Amino acid sequence: MYLSKQRKRSSRYVALSSGIVLCAFILSACGVNDSTSKEAAPASIETSQTEQGDSNLTQVKEDYITFQDSTGRTIALKEQPKRIVVLSPEFLELLYAVGGEAAGRMEASGVSIPEQAEVVSSVGTVSQINLEQVVALSPDLVIGQPRFHKELVQSLESSGIPIALMSLSGYEDMKSKAEWMSKIAGTEAQLPTKLQALDDRVNDILAKLPGESPTFINLNVTPGGISIQKNGTSGLEIAKMLGLTNAAEELKPSANSPTTSPYSMETLVKQNPDYVFMIIHGQKAVGDKKIQDELESNPAWASLGAVKNQKVIVVPSDLFLTNPGLHYDEALAYLGKLIYPEIFGDVQ
Repeated sequence: MYLSKQRKRSSRYVALSSGIVLCAFILSACGVNDSTSKEAAPASIETSQTEQGDSNLTQVKEDYITFQDSTGRTIALKEQPKRIVVLSPEFLELLYAVGGEAAGRMEASGVSIPEQAEVVSSVGTVSQINLEQVVALSPDLVIGQPRFHKELVQSLESSGIPIALMSLSGYEDMKSKAEWMSKIAGTEAQLPTKLQALDDRVNDILAKLPGESPTFINLNVTPGGISIQKNGTSGLEIAKMLGLTNAAEELKPSANSPTTSPYSMETLVKQNPDYVFMIIHGQKAVGDKKIQDELESNPAWASLGAVKNQKVIVVPSDLFLTNPGLHYDEALAYLGKLIYPEIFGDVQ
C-alpha cells in the first residue's frame, strides 16, 4: 500500500515536471517567433543562434548593429560603442549634431569642429593620422574616410579595433547617415524631431525660389593647384537645390579624378558662367595667394562676366567643402542670399 502511494506520487511528480519543461519550451519558442530584426539606416541587424549542450532550447543573440561601410566592408558591433574616434570632419559634426560625443578626433585645416569637441584628444590631421595615438585611446569604433584612411584598416583590425570608412554625398544620404550615426550614439529617440525640423527649414527656403536658372562653376583651390568640380559634392547639390545650373557638367573629367575637370582660363572664359564659387582646401591664406597668382593675375580673368558683375565668391569651407549635415539649411540660406538677395536678404 505504501509503495503504491509512492508510485502514484512519483507519477504525479514526473507528469508535473514534464509539463513544466514543455511550457518552458513553448514559451522559449514563442520568444523566438516574436523577435524582430531591427534596422538602423543604412545598417541592418544580424541575428545569430547558439545551441547549449544537448538541449533543444535556442538562445537568440543579436549584434548591436551590423552595417556596410562605403567601401563595402561589413562591420558588426556586438555592443553600442562607447569610445568613438572620428577621423572625418563631416562625421564628427554629424556625431555631435545627433547628440553623441567622440573620444578622439582629427584636426582639419580650414574647417571648424563642434565646440564641444575642442577638448577631445587629437590624433593628427585628416591626411596624417597618428596610429599609435588612436590605439592608445582604446576605441571600440573608428570612423574614417575612404580617401585617406584605407591604410589604417589592417593595423586597427589586427589590434581588435573596428574601423568604418564612411562618405557623405547629398541631402538624402546625409539624413540616412544621421540615422546610422544616432544608432551608433544611442540617441535614436532625438533624431526624428531634428530631421523634421531640418526638412521644414529647407522646404521653407526652396518654396521662395523664383524659378530662375543662373549658371555657375565651382573652383577647388588647393595648395597644389586649381580644378573645376564636375559632380560628387554637397556644394554642387546645394547650388542645384537653389535652381542653379552647373556649367561644368559636360566638361571632360580629369584623368585621375572623374568628379573634377582640369582648370584652364580658356575653359573658364568659354563657359563664362554667371557665378564663380571658389572653395579653399586647407589654409585660407595659402588659398588666397593661389587665387591671386593663378586667376586674378591673368588678363583674361577680367573679361569674365562673373568678374565684371562682382559675382566671384569664396564660399565658407564649413558649409561647402564638407557636407553641412544638419546645417544644410544654413548652407542653402547662405547661397540663397548671394544669388537672390531681394528674396533672402544680404549675407552678413
